[in-house]
Amino acid sequence: MIALLLGDRSGISQDYWGLFTATGSNHLFVISGLHIGMISGFAFWLALVVGKLIRIARLVPAQKFAAILALAAAFVYALLAGFSLPTQRAFIMIAVLICGLFWNARYQVSFRLLLAVFVVLLVNPFALTSRGFWLSFIAVAALLAFAGSFEARVSVKQIETPAGERLKGAARLFVRPQFIVFIALGVPLVFLTQQLSLLAPLINIVAIPVVGFLIVPICFASLLVSFVHERSAMLLFTIADGAIALLIDFMEFLVGLGAGAHQLQVAQPNNWNVLALFFAVLLLLLPKGVCRRGLVIPLMLCVLPIPERLKSSTCENSILRLHVVDVGQGLAVIVQTRHYALLYDTDANLSPDFKIRSAVVVPTLRSLGLRELDVVIVSHGDNDHAGGLLGVEPNIRIRKLISNGKGLNTKLTTELCADSDDWNWDGVEFRFLQSSLDYSSENDNSCVLQIRSSRGSVLLPGDIETQAEAQLAISYAGELASDVLLAPHHGSRSSSSYAFLKRVDPDFVVFSAGYRNSFGHPHDRVVTRYCEFASKTLNTAEAEMISFEFSEGFSDTGVPENQIIHIREYRKLNSRYWH
Repeated sequence: MIALLLGDRSGISQDYWGLFTATGSNHLFVISGLHIGMISGFAFWLALVVGKLIRIARLVPAQKFAAILALAAAFVYALLAGFSLPTQRAFIMIAVLICGLFWNARYQVSFRLLLAVFVVLLVNPFALTSRGFWLSFIAVAALLAFAGSFEARVSVKQIETPAGERLKGAARLFVRPQFIVFIALGVPLVFLTQQLSLLAPLINIVAIPVVGFLIVPICFASLLVSFVHERSAMLLFTIADGAIALLIDFMEFLVGLGAGAHQLQVAQPNNWNVLALFFAVLLLLLPKGVCRRGLVIPLMLCVLPIPERLKSSTCENSILRLHVVDVGQGLAVIVQTRHYALLYDTDANLSPDFKIRSAVVVPTLRSLGLRELDVVIVSHGDNDHAGGLLGVEPNIRIRKLISNGKGLNTKLTTELCADSDDWNWDGVEFRFLQSSLDYSSENDNSCVLQIRSSRGSVLLPGDIETQAEAQLAISYAGELASDVLLAPHHGSRSSSSYAFLKRVDPDFVVFSAGYRNSFGHPHDRVVTRYCEFASKTLNTAEAEMISFEFSEGFSDTGVPENQIIHIREYRKLNSRYWH
């Protein structure tokens, strides 16, 4: 209820928010034009009634009096809702409309939208970096450009038409905008999130009137009645709660029918894919007769390879790929073989307002074309390694979860890394390096994963420190040698001991650390120590995502290559975006 009234999502569980996102209905829980329009409209109507009753029109015209109160009500409500970006846009547009009524001026809706853009950017220039800014204004602009006139126009001829025809026309007037918004937002959603909910138009046709004309008014009525009669307010609250439960059941039913097919998942599109999709959407939205819509077919054929790449969670041109994702002061590593994928650690859950899992990890998985993960390994229960698990679960299917059995909050069945057998994917061997000791330190109890292929090996040690390192150096001796090492404990001075490094002797070492983090990771002495072993050091804080590709040793032309491990640093590949 709080989410519907004030846009506060803190009380919504991850499962429900994942459901709303998957069905394209999460906008109903963000305060926007729907909520502010209802509040200002009710205040306008109430002010007109009260103004006439107390004959205030003798002093101030009733319409102007109502406009002032409606604007004040919209402003107060926007403040209560946190004055977020959608709230700002909605309030500014309504304010321009109301001011137009006050000064007897008429502005075109497009002008109000442009003015809203200008004022929002004037108040908050960094709004340009917000995904919500682009999605909200694109949606409104699409409605203005392609939905025809949405201003109230009821002619005498329309009134005289049969009731059935008027009902059909009203239905078309409501249904059409849903599909227009869905199609218009297809391009930015594919580009920004690598996914598109195919159920969004259908669900919004039901959800918007139920929420806008039933649930939200009942919630507001319950709030107002609570000051007069508490039991009546509770009755209204129960009715609204029941309606929300029925709506959620309806969403879950439709999602269950689709068995995952409702969500169009795509790999990271290239410029040509986006351009083709943009023109296809434009042709679909244009009025009839402007151009031939048959041109949409070849354009959509250009887009079809995007979801096709999604079927392959693989690295077809290499034996093994390793992606160390920049998650700040945390850890998330994606491992791919030809037909399988693994996630080692899930990043941190920093705060309710910013979750790296939704901002970095899940989009990265989707950009790689991964709809599911064969294995997720949580090395240990520290937040910077396990905190993002609950955010990954509703977005990416997890076949198996492995951890050290401590500190996890999940509904998934967990297998202990100490009890896990070795396994082989496409000729790549995976095994956990076990210790005979049970350490008092949670860090030293991390699941240590070793990956071996015909072209190179990788060691992922979690947050182990000198005590666990010493035990591994004794137990596995000559088996620890690795081409790529993920620095234990982010490069802390309590890890990366000489005895351990002598056994591993890595060619490359990767520090997963936050930019200018307060822990001082990686420690200068540790970095120097790796240099003494002639290891090339890489840091996610400087390079962004770091990818290793273990190739067959031949280029695409069949020419043998000397280097079998190829390194890609995201920041270098996209240097035009960085300074």
